[in-house]
Amino acid sequence: MTTTTTFTDGYDQVINGLWSNKFSSDKTWQTLITRARDLVGLTGFQVSEASLVKDLRQYLEKAVAKGDKEAVSLLAGAGEDLSGTGPGAVVGAELAMRLGTLKTLRHTYLLKRFGSHKVWCLSLPKSFSDWPHKALKGDLAKAVSKLDDTVDGFTPEQRKHLGNASQEGLKWVHKAMWVSSSTKKKANFELVARWFADRNSTDADVEAAGGTLNAGLKKLSAKLKSDSLIYTDSVSERSTNSNKDFEAFVFQQPDERLDVVYIEEQFFGSKNSLSGLTNWTRIVVHELTHRELHTKDHAYEHQGINPTKLGAAKALENADSWAWFCADCAGALQDTVIKKAMDR
Repeated sequence: MTTTTTFTDGYDQVINGLWSNKFSSDKTWQTLITRARDLVGLTGFQVSEASLVKDLRQYLEKAVAKGDKEAVSLLAGAGEDLSGTGPGAVVGAELAMRLGTLKTLRHTYLLKRFGSHKVWCLSLPKSFSDWPHKALKGDLAKAVSKLDDTVDGFTPEQRKHLGNASQEGLKWVHKAMWVSSSTKKKANFELVARWFADRNSTDADVEAAGGTLNAGLKKLSAKLKSDSLIYTDSVSERSTNSNKDFEAFVFQQPDERLDVVYIEEQFFGSKNSLSGLTNWTRIVVHELTHRELHTKDHAYEHQGINPTKLGAAKALENADSWAWFCADCAGALQDTVIKKAMDR
């Protein structure tokens, strides 16, 4: 039975694996491993060595072009030449950790670089039903099959969409910061009131909500402008149906040290009031409010997030209320969409 573990659990095994002295002594591999140690920091991937993952892929692809299967190259890099192995051979825990380290890096991508904002993605093949250091342990033939699987879990187009959603999310947050910081302006006051005021709210309550929003949005902006945000899916739960109806989720600290958004089956689905980049951005902002602000899921838009129904206090705690407010501030919502959301 697979035990659910976080990306951070798998990432820490990559750190541990990189400090093994049993990787190949080949000069090219030694250079790659040295650079990988600089890339994989305790606080997440380090942008200064972002080119390592691309260089590793290119090295493996050149070997394939020469007739070497990728599994053979990865095994060689991990310091294993398979000499003396036969039927029933197994991959032990230490070798699995080294192989898992290389396989993880081979499927890691830097999605977006604009200004100070960088977004990462781990896109493990669907043949993995657990993090690589676990999935590659055991039967050698099965491990080789997984190592030879080069089809990323997220397509290039999906990775592009994820990077764009982060960039758009930062724009939304900045627009919302401006609105929430200037509620003395009638239009901005009305925007805040639309999503966070009920029938008992006073003008002072709306202005106070603006202050709360602005403080929280600054935290979201800092996170989106950092180089620490990582997208992946919950690899250790792939063999279950646990997340089949989820768009995305996060773990809060201390349950997850790193800044990870888990992208699940419905993220790119069509079961939502919004679509395309607008919906993907809404999901990212929604999840980051959970991660950074400890918001709750009192209600999703389709359940009704009009604050006159939800209540002003709950609206200010509600992740989807924050996300829809940001979208509204950025002009990402048509009037008909807003009306439908308010009428639910």
